[in-house]
Amino acid sequence: MVEQEKQNKLKHLLLASLFFLLPLSVQAGFPQDKDGYDIEKIKEAFRLPCKDIGKDECISRALGIGACTWIFEVNRGVENVEALKTGDNILMALVQGNELDLTNMYENDGSIKLNIKREAVKRINFCREETKKAIPKMVKLPEGVELNEERIESLANTFPNQYLYMFEQMKKGKN
Repeated sequence: MVEQEKQNKLKHLLLASLFFLLPLSVQAGFPQDKDGYDIEKIKEAFRLPCKDIGKDECISRALGIGACTWIFEVNRGVENVEALKTGDNILMALVQGNELDLTNMYENDGSIKLNIKREAVKRINFCREETKKAIPKMVKLPEGVELNEERIESLANTFPNQYLYMFEQMKKGKN
């Protein structure tokens, strides 16, 4: 029985890690229905190995998946605000399905715990190349300012921290 549990955990870990290794055309591998992603199925079926790696690590992974889903949606041609909503819906499905509490990711001052932030940035950077493709669709620069390769690189470097900063601002706004 113990061996079977180990094999099941290994399968779940492998499936979770494949999400970050597969090409964009997979659309994150989440179940879809006629109206888009099937959030209820994601809540029920997509399990992170939280008992093995800890809640903080699972929160980091969920944040990475949420951010990358936003990017993937933008690259599919979805308008930026709608793409962000989809990423948020996927994030919340993962949070609820894995019984995570996002309030645990914050320090008392409303900032995200450093260990979670570091790991989330690393996870968000798994979709860095897709982020670089999405940036021209997401960023509107002032007249006369060119979105050259150097700016795209800089914005891709900034994106993970900016994504997490949005959560910090929401948390601090509630206090």
